[in-house]
Amino acid sequence: MPSSLSLATCLLAVAAALAACGDATPTAAPSGDAGADAALAVDVPPEPDVPIETFHPEVVSPSTPITAPADQWTWVPFPDSACGNGEPTGIGVNLHPGSRRVVLLLQGGGACWDGFTCYGVSSADHLASGYGSTEFAAASRGLSAFTLFNRGNVRNPWRDANLVFVPYCTGDVHSGDRILEHRWGNRVVRTYHVGARNLDAFLARLTLTFPDADRVTLSGLSAGGFGAGLHWDRVANAFRGVRVDLLDDSGPPMTPPGDRWRQWRNTWNVQLPAGCPECRENLEALLPFYARRFPAPARFALLSYTQDITISAFFGITTDQFATQLADVTRRLIAPLPNARRFYVDDMGHVLLGNNGSARGADGTILLDWLARMNSDDPTWANVDP
Repeated sequence: MPSSLSLATCLLAVAAALAACGDATPTAAPSGDAGADAALAVDVPPEPDVPIETFHPEVVSPSTPITAPADQWTWVPFPDSACGNGEPTGIGVNLHPGSRRVVLLLQGGGACWDGFTCYGVSSADHLASGYGSTEFAAASRGLSAFTLFNRGNVRNPWRDANLVFVPYCTGDVHSGDRILEHRWGNRVVRTYHVGARNLDAFLARLTLTFPDADRVTLSGLSAGGFGAGLHWDRVANAFRGVRVDLLDDSGPPMTPPGDRWRQWRNTWNVQLPAGCPECRENLEALLPFYARRFPAPARFALLSYTQDITISAFFGITTDQFATQLADVTRRLIAPLPNARRFYVDDMGHVLLGNNGSARGADGTILLDWLARMNSDDPTWANVDP
């Protein structure tokens, strides 16, 4: 993992040379990809409004439960899904017979919204190349060692759960349902920003696969953290009547400055919770909506560095400005939620889930122990602040 200094140097290089740099994710497979996100520090004008074309695949996935060998990562293709290049993708599953717990992790890896960000600096992972069985096979060893997925770590509170990995290849923080043509130079590229539509297809089979689930933990890293935050309601609606907890790593529900949120929302046709019309103009409106939608015992955890070097670039602000906005949102909207807790590290960095949850808070609390208290409904589960 690159140091904070080398990441900062990389961000400066992006602003100067419009080029992306290395990965800041502690575990390669789930990917928070600071390099991909870093290119977003460059301001670009929004694309002209064009009619919205949504995704209507010609084929559908089987309406049957997923079967796979026990405790082994298995690729499951979905013909009714698409990466940015229009090719189908899928999910990885690691099933644990007898378990009624499910962990659903959304991968991170940048974002893009026009020809420059998508194809000039290529700031979204797998958008043009796609993500299929070959990419998953290369990532599966890293998945087995990832904090939430490590069955060999007896301290991992989800070691005996059913595990689901949702790859990221749509450039839209898993939130869109729009096909459009991005222009870059003399190229016109038909691009599928259909992350939300993909998730609907995945959930349709996952609910058949886990009909007796009694608890789901929805998580995500970076772009996947934003996706998890946007789709808490969607996942709960799919697993109707099942408790769903949200574990958001480095995708804070904060509204970007200026017109960035409008640009992303319109470009991707972001699929927002139906019960949150305010979210269309203000992403932070998710928090009071979720306060009403998900009372205890459901739990919401937000993990973040106080100076997230990647998300600040994604928002087009400095790390100090990010710290100020995070503190403000925490005070106004997160702290009042009785079933929400945060784990903040006072440093420059990005993505805390990694290295088997060894990150420490200012009070010495180890992240993995904190997550165990979250998962067990321990009443001592408390905020870890700088």
